[in-house]
Amino acid sequence: RVKKFVFALQPVLEHRKRVEDQRQQTMALRQRAWDEAKRELDRLHDEFRSNARELRERHGEFDVEELRGRYAHLQFLDRTIDAQIKTLAERQVALERARRDLVAASKDRKVVDKLKERRREVHSAEELRVEQIELDDGNARQEDRLARKAGGVS
Repeated sequence: RVKKFVFALQPVLEHRKRVEDQRQQTMALRQRAWDEAKRELDRLHDEFRSNARELRERHGEFDVEELRGRYAHLQFLDRTIDAQIKTLAERQVALERARRDLVAASKDRKVVDKLKERRREVHSAEELRVEQIELDDGNARQEDRLARKAGGVS
């Protein structure tokens, strides 16, 4: 009989699976960070639009100090939006890097997975070949015994 299938590179495959899992987790973290930055940017844009709309609609109702404060707040929001756009861009770069790293790790794992599958197929084919030889040998011995019996009886 052929021995049980043992893949010599199983430790390598397991290591590559761990690396892929780690890269998947890193990408998920980067995605969450990007999502949070995007939500914050959207919130800031909404707040800016809301404050600007209120300032336009109620401009005549505010005294000079109130107007100064509201314009200063709009400028603050504008600077904060610029900073948030930069943060979002940095997080986009980190997300893309994590995505590329994950794709590379997946490819590395798949290479070893395919090798394992090919070796398993070769092993199975060898197992079938050995079984067929054993069956052929058994049949040949049985035919030989039957032929000897038939030859001795006549």
